[in-house]
Amino acid sequence: MKRFIPSVIAAAIILSGCGGSSSSNSVDNTTLEVHAIKPADVADYIENYTQSAAQLNVQIDGHNSAIELLDFDMDEGVIYIRYDLGVIVLGFDFEGEKPKQEVAVITNQNTEQALHGENLQLSEQNENFVIEGQLVDNISGNLHTFNMTFNESLISGGNSQLVVKNTAAELSGTLGSKTYVQFRNLALDHPSVNRIIFKSVDGSVNDDINMHTGRLIHQAQYTTVMPADGEAYSGGVDLYAAGIKKEYQTGGKLGVHAWCCEGDKDAGQLSKSHSAHGAQLTYFREILGQELGPEFYFFTINAAPADDIYLMTQAEINKYFF
Repeated sequence: MKRFIPSVIAAAIILSGCGGSSSSNSVDNTTLEVHAIKPADVADYIENYTQSAAQLNVQIDGHNSAIELLDFDMDEGVIYIRYDLGVIVLGFDFEGEKPKQEVAVITNQNTEQALHGENLQLSEQNENFVIEGQLVDNISGNLHTFNMTFNESLISGGNSQLVVKNTAAELSGTLGSKTYVQFRNLALDHPSVNRIIFKSVDGSVNDDINMHTGRLIHQAQYTTVMPADGEAYSGGVDLYAAGIKKEYQTGGKLGVHAWCCEGDKDAGQLSKSHSAHGAQLTYFREILGQELGPEFYFFTINAAPADDIYLMTQAEINKYFF
């Protein structure tokens, strides 16, 4: 089965870039083209994601609903999952890369009502985790049947929203495979859109595909817009940088830092010739140019370590984007 990767999951909030690996630590990064996912393989990658995401499902007392990522908290060890009647709180062992047999359900109709799992059974079926058993109503004590199926795509898809408003589309949330699908469909379904407005983008859980999402933005010749009340961090900045033109309003936040990790080192601790920089350097050369692209990439990974964030100054924004 596919595995959840804690370092990738953590990237949703604080990490920018997903370090590749190679048997060689020194390469010519100035011209070498490197891809974590080869362009020719992207269609199959997204098709596999789509098929996996279609299996995400919960049944409570026979009521069937699709599920999607709402948020997660690695410190608390929980994943928050949205379904059509409310929120499911799933215990998750991020270090062990597997769910716990701990579930709570809160319904939108009545925030006083909460259900908690009892005698839940966890199994693995091909690429899926299946949790089934009973939920107990905290107030009435009534029992409800529960069955939930989920897999890696729940997290690697992210939870981004892309909302079309006239000739612009507003982007928010955590980036992932879902975001790639959204931008692919945007170009097909809304050809009049020419501006992407960054509302609140906290990063990416899947930087391998996020770079290809940036390529979609660049190839579609979108203008990327950071409004005064907007913010983009980590992989969100990677997408903002992909705009064929860029707009920035004073007050907007662009936060960068090093990705984690290659071995026990984050990107800023690696030599500039290390092979793990290859995919990111390839991407930034494409969207910012042969000289400015690598310069910007190395600026980001040296601006702050992986567990911190650095807000770009107006002078830095002007230097790299205008």
